[in-house]
Order: sequence, then structure tokens, then C-alpha cells
Amino acid sequence: MKIEIGNKYKFKTIDSEFKKYNDTEVEVIRVLTDDEVDIFDVGNMYEVKFQDGCLGDVFEDELYI
Repeated sequence: MKIEIGNKYKFKTIDSEFKKYNDTEVEVIRVLTDDEVDIFDVGNMYEVKFQDGCLGDVFEDELYI
């Protein structure tokens, strides 16, 4: 699945910090850069905005349609 900036996706994680947002819709704000995350090691990550306005960094595989 190609993740596009500005689009909304469903979110699912095992991370306890963001688990309360499971199965809710998030908006993708931007792709994190290789200065912020080791893309080679963990893959693409995105800054997203949750429905309550909170921002967070999530893995690509935590986003789905």
C-alpha cells in the first residue's frame, strides 16, 4: 500500500503509548527523514495526527485502509 501525505488511514499498534488509538482514523502529516529514523533498519515511518489532535510517529505497517 502506498501511503500518501494528507490522506487518512486506520491505525493499529502494539505500542502501549498509542494503543488507545487502535482502530481509529489518523491523518498522515509527513514522512520522517533518515535524520530522524533509521529507514534502512525500520522502514518508512510517518508523523500522524490522531483524532484528538495529538501527533505521533508511527511505522508504515501500523497504517491500513
